Amino acid sequence: MTGRKVPYRRQLAIEDIAGHSDRIAETNLDAAFRFLDAIEETVELLCQFPEAGGAVPTIRQEAEGLRAKLVNDFRSYVVLYFVTAETIDVARVIRGGQELDQIALQCN
Repeated sequence: MTGRKVPYRRQLAIEDIAGHSDRIAETNLDAAFRFLDAIEETVELLCQFPEAGGAVPTIRQEAEGLRAKLVNDFRSYVVLYFVTAETIDVARVIRGGQELDQIALQCN
């Protein structure tokens, strides 16, 4: 075991999280706070167990190594991330059902 990895959130992932939480807050502020907590819990889980998410099948070389993990308690959202030697590199947080191969273009 290599030990706990450090979370790193790309700017696009930060914007994704903010946008999703804002949309949720429009109808339910408590749910928006739970969503933010769920994102943090999911990223923490990935820091401890990087292989918890599955590999994203793609033919795009720039997305090689991209992994996906459903957000705890908000399973219609997905954390897209890369595992590096020291970090969990959170590239995007998307709403499920989006075309992952197209999203992969925006991960780098």
